[in-house]
Amino acid sequence: MQTLPFVFSFLGLLSMILASLTKGEKMKLILFFVFCGNILVAMSYLLDGRGLNGAAACFLGAVQTLINYFFDSKGKILPKWLLILYAIAIIVLNVWVTKGVTTLSALVIIASLTFIMCIGQPNGARYRFWTIVNMVLWCSYDLIAPAYPSLITHIPLLIFTVVGMVIHDRKCKTE
Repeated sequence: MQTLPFVFSFLGLLSMILASLTKGEKMKLILFFVFCGNILVAMSYLLDGRGLNGAAACFLGAVQTLINYFFDSKGKILPKWLLILYAIAIIVLNVWVTKGVTTLSALVIIASLTFIMCIGQPNGARYRFWTIVNMVLWCSYDLIAPAYPSLITHIPLLIFTVVGMVIHDRKCKTE
């Protein structure tokens, strides 16, 4: 049972790596991989038992990603009111799960707000930029929580996102 959080984290990592390395004008495929990765990382937090607000944030992030997926697949822009609703939901959920505001819940709230920026981007280049910010925050959370199985996802994802940025985004600027 102790290895199960690591397995979910590893599978989440694979899904998120695919999201970070995906090139394309549309976000649909990236959002699919992000949805899968969020569910898997949430399960890792839940099974580890040390990152309950991390699990709640990842499950909520999966729902937000799914909503964004449907907007993107129809070629529609996300309405501002929906982004505001996402932010309110993140704050309320984290305060409820931790029964107040703590250092950890504040870190999860900030990380989750940057996640909204990640999945709300119109293209892969902007997604990768916000993912780097997001991963730095989640790595900090994992170390403080201590929710170490999730570091298996977050540290390599940070590295692969930088690689994806170098491969895809640098080429776009030179073309």
